Amino acid sequence: MTRPNIPPAARQQGFTLLELLVVMSLLSIIMVGLGVALRGMAQTEDRVDKRIDRMGEIRVVRHFLQTTLGRVSGQTIDLPNAPGQQTVPFQATPDSLTWVGILPARPDVGGRHFFRLSMEDGPQGPQLILRYAPWNPDFVLPDWSATESRVLVKQVQTFAIQAQGLPPDMNDTRKPWPQGWQDGWPVTDALPERVRLLISDAQGAWPEWVLPIQPSAQSDSNINLVVVGGGRR
Repeated sequence: MTRPNIPPAARQQGFTLLELLVVMSLLSIIMVGLGVALRGMAQTEDRVDKRIDRMGEIRVVRHFLQTTLGRVSGQTIDLPNAPGQQTVPFQATPDSLTWVGILPARPDVGGRHFFRLSMEDGPQGPQLILRYAPWNPDFVLPDWSATESRVLVKQVQTFAIQAQGLPPDMNDTRKPWPQGWQDGWPVTDALPERVRLLISDAQGAWPEWVLPIQPSAQSDSNINLVVVGGGRR
């Protein structure tokens, strides 16, 4: 039996199995590359979104603290059970800050309040908590565990407070004055000029903050200003 006489051009039409395997392998490599590229783009976008959210959180917390610390009461009061000794309602330790200031206005809340900024344990680890309670004329500190609170930083890892200032009376040399930055604030009868907050969370260290401490016009006898609507005139 003789083979049919097939022209050479007809015998070369179509793909061989080897050629199909090569094409499929190339397509698989291309698809894998595209998947890796798309996954990388998605991860990059997620990291950028997280960084933007973190920077927004940092700006909000800084603005809030800058606003409240910008109007601190510097009024001197008598120490309980210590006649003749006076203090200001401002306490700074290396890991907590307590003061009397003005709460930014919001519905049904505002005016002078006690504030406390410190680390506390939360559901997912340590948090930076701001606690506040309405001010009372006797300057009696509230029970902080029963006050309102606001979480400023979640999963905070470190929180440290330093303070710096000059004596109110530069000519008064009767007692030594702390020089340079101090861990906390050891002076009880005068406000510091500025505080430095060092914060880090699970994503790393926050920018170092140096916030000025400004006594409110109502509490500083050296300021002869009239306060109208929160501003000075």
